[in-house]
Amino acid sequence: MDAQAYPDHPQMKSAVVLRGTAKDGKPGPPVGVVDIGVAEKAYLFRVAVPGVDKESGKLKFSIGANGRIEIQGEITDRGVLSSSSDVYRMITQQLSPTGPFSVYFNLPGPVDTRFTIANFRQDGILEVMAFKK
Repeated sequence: MDAQAYPDHPQMKSAVVLRGTAKDGKPGPPVGVVDIGVAEKAYLFRVAVPGVDKESGKLKFSIGANGRIEIQGEITDRGVLSSSSDVYRMITQQLSPTGPFSVYFNLPGPVDTRFTIANFRQDGILEVMAFKK
């Protein structure tokens, strides 16, 4: 379905719920910004999760058969940096605030939960393709 051709169609109205640091709206790269794409056989969604360590395992997501997406994670403390023998404490913080967050939203339709392809990119974007039922 073409979102631009049918902007008032119920499937094109998505509600995104933000909790934790995603909801705080503090300065820095926004957590929980969502893009949703639609193709003939699948949906593609991308969610910004800057500050989540890819290797920490602190990012989880689930997809319901009805197209409900639930993402939970934690942005870890980056306040102290060390380089050689020096230790630095940040006096300004423009990056995303630390702490747990949740992002919930619905895809435009049901999906086959057995067939998804996920990629947590180096730039802090969770990218997932979910095949339609």
